[in-house]
Amino acid sequence: MKGVQGCDNRHVEEETLVKAYLMAWNALVENRESFLEQWKQQMQGEDLLAGYRAEKFVEYTKDAETMKKMDTDFMLKTLDHIKVFEDGTLLVVFLDGSEIECRSEEA
Repeated sequence: MKGVQGCDNRHVEEETLVKAYLMAWNALVENRESFLEQWKQQMQGEDLLAGYRAEKFVEYTKDAETMKKMDTDFMLKTLDHIKVFEDGTLLVVFLDGSEIECRSEEA
């Protein structure tokens, strides 16, 4: 349409988002011990949903191997959202509230 400016948002390829999720999940698994205290506090807190999610993350990460391939069903159980910043940084936010930053190769 004449005189109407289109969307200026940059496009992020699905493959980039998948890589960011896998990197972040693997970082969560590899650093499980550092997240356990946070999860235990959430389980003992008054927010029942946060406690439930924390309990699930303790369960999901126990004896977990790093992921090499995307499992969409599992992603839907764990991922809240991914924030994409102008400089190419991606912030992966999990349902338990954990946030892990990744750099996009597209930036």
